[in-house]
Amino acid sequence: MIDPQLQRFAEEARALLAEGLALLGHSGRNTGQLEQALRDLDGPFLLVVAGEFNSGKSSLLNALLGQELLREGVTPTTDKIQLIAYGKEAGTKVLEPGLVAIYLPHPLLQNVRLVDTPGTNAVLENHQVLTERFLPRADLILFTTSADRPFTASERDFIELIKDWGKKLVLVVNKLDLLAENEAEEVLEFVRKQAALSLGLEPPVFGVSARLARAGQGGGVKELEDYIEGVLHHEAAKIKIGSPLGVQQKLLQEAKAALEEKLERLERDRQTCDRLEALLQRHQRRVRQEFKGQTAQIEAVIGQVRRRAGTWLDDTLRLGRIFDLLNASKIQKSFEEQVIGQAHRELERQIQSSLAWLARSERDLLASALDLLSTTGKPSLPNEEAGDLSEEVMQALASYDPETESRELQEMLSRALQHTALAELGAVGLGAGLAVALHGLAADVTGITAGLVAAVLGLSILPRRKKAAEKRINSGLDELQSELQNGLESTLESELARAAERFRSLYRDHCQALVEESENQRQLLDRLDRLERKTAALREELNA
Repeated sequence: MIDPQLQRFAEEARALLAEGLALLGHSGRNTGQLEQALRDLDGPFLLVVAGEFNSGKSSLLNALLGQELLREGVTPTTDKIQLIAYGKEAGTKVLEPGLVAIYLPHPLLQNVRLVDTPGTNAVLENHQVLTERFLPRADLILFTTSADRPFTASERDFIELIKDWGKKLVLVVNKLDLLAENEAEEVLEFVRKQAALSLGLEPPVFGVSARLARAGQGGGVKELEDYIEGVLHHEAAKIKIGSPLGVQQKLLQEAKAALEEKLERLERDRQTCDRLEALLQRHQRRVRQEFKGQTAQIEAVIGQVRRRAGTWLDDTLRLGRIFDLLNASKIQKSFEEQVIGQAHRELERQIQSSLAWLARSERDLLASALDLLSTTGKPSLPNEEAGDLSEEVMQALASYDPETESRELQEMLSRALQHTALAELGAVGLGAGLAVALHGLAADVTGITAGLVAAVLGLSILPRRKKAAEKRINSGLDELQSELQNGLESTLESELARAAERFRSLYRDHCQALVEESENQRQLLDRLDRLERKTAALREELNA
């Protein structure tokens, strides 16, 4: 009759292992070891004998089986794993490269298969690879160490490997006949303590002499054989169920560690995206601040016009020039020559300079981004077809044409001014449009000052005319300055928005892919962690 509890354990284990195969496959891990462990769940109990060469593995197996089955020696004697199984007749069969089956009609083998592995420190090629490959398949491991060199550093390392796979371990100290009784006890105690330090628990430790056992003198092998029989009788089913769970737990831990490392790398790369965004924000703040210095030159030109206008009014609107004031064309010509002069050309030059500076600023942004990427490294993208971000920035920098961009900025400025008094800027060109605007101001001032008749106006009218002209000049210049300032600020913001969109388009998809990949990997890590905890819980319940 099947034990209901064991049946429940087996069903839960299979469900967990099926989930593990799916999750590990989804995470890109090799699932071959877990698939083999799942197949072995329905197979015979596997007792693996491991240890360094010349530790007495083969002699111990010969003693357990009561015959000289395996070749012994002080040097590595085999580069194959030997699977010893029950058979009605003795025989040998090569199961696969590096794995040989030996069949014997021995009663011990009816409930267990013994596995002889090459020495873990053997110099023969592939010895340790073969041994480590078979560890995940073991249900119980007999690890042999020699009494004359017990628990060496390399053996301690191998014990750690066994621990990682979560295997039930029995330590066998062979060749105990080489030591005196008190020395033998000291060695056994030393092995117990060292094993406990490595494993975190004290495994069963047996002292044996395979040589004495084969000579019929006991040698402690019978006690070991009884222990193995007890394990097979009382614990085999639970150990068999727990064995693939140990394999799964180790593989899940490895997968989690790899995922955590990948998430750290993705986070570093996401920080590079943040740095690019911060670089863009700093660039925009700097451009806005420095553009004020550019437009200040325009204000300076208009300020010069304003000062010349004040001087001109003081010199023109006085009694001594009453008759000149009657000549409107003469007054207008004087205003244009002495006040306006080449102001429109100077304004045009300053505006062109500001737009050219603004056009070059995006190239500076791309160069700074390339420097940033060269120091932080390119993001590790999940999609290899997405390309190299550094190369994309480099291409954008190489193809960037400030002259073309400057012309586009002029068109943007023209559109920004098309609903203002400077609408001519878009139609007849910047310099000509400014000239039209300033000459219109001259005509307005002439209209205020012309037509004065000395006999009618007298002294009291001139100051009022002068004040009106002064007000009109300042109003006109204020309007001109305001419209230019607003137009340039509108152009600046449009250009910053356009440049930001172009810049973000270089890394937006890359960084979005990083965010999505990070979220996917975090979800996968959570699932692996939950499964690892459920696997560990079932193993603890089996071992309780």
